[in-house]
Amino acid sequence: MCSYAGEDAVPLRVADLTRLADERSAQLAAEGTELHPVVASSRKLAEHFWGSAWMRHLALCEAGGLCLSPGRTLLRHGCVLDLEIAPCSIRALVSAQELYEVALSLEPLDEEKRLALRTACAGNVGSLVALLEGQANDELLRTLCDPENGLLPSPGDWHMSCTCPDWTEPCPHAAAAIYAAGVLIDRDPSLLFVLRALDPSALIAPPAADTAATLDPDDLGKTFGIDIEL
Repeated sequence: MCSYAGEDAVPLRVADLTRLADERSAQLAAEGTELHPVVASSRKLAEHFWGSAWMRHLALCEAGGLCLSPGRTLLRHGCVLDLEIAPCSIRALVSAQELYEVALSLEPLDEEKRLALRTACAGNVGSLVALLEGQANDELLRTLCDPENGLLPSPGDWHMSCTCPDWTEPCPHAAAAIYAAGVLIDRDPSLLFVLRALDPSALIAPPAADTAATLDPDDLGKTFGIDIEL
């Protein structure tokens, strides 16, 4: 059973969540604030490999006792008004009783984990597109999605801050941001590699050929037709 303290301990009605989110979004837009809202397009939240893997990972965390369902509720009712993914960080605006600012950060993958992932991928992935679409053998996919050493961060890996008064971690607003990031990754898997500050092309090259496993946003943007701001 999820239990939260603080201002959001008594949940708003769904109608109120949606109304407040719409009102705040309109007000911010009128003030000239550029927003990047995240809207869940289906109950599943994800349809493709990396987005689905992200959601399964969160489901396992919740089965282990982590309370994330309030975040799903906020996401599904349009409360994630803005979200941006950058290397090792996510920033979001989430509407609930008030408008809250969420900041999440991750430690970069250490060189040992990077090398292990490159070694596992070398010769087993045909192209960058195949990697982004999750087209690889089952053993490699298990390695890439390993809870301890893979690409998917667990909620416990995050450093979290939110302007809400809730003392739980993750608070509902941080949980909403984590789920919303998965929705964006489902639509654009390259964002997972942006988040992990990892150049995906490094994973399909022989380990010895990768002298610096750092993200080159210009190259990544050209390859996948996206505009990445670091």
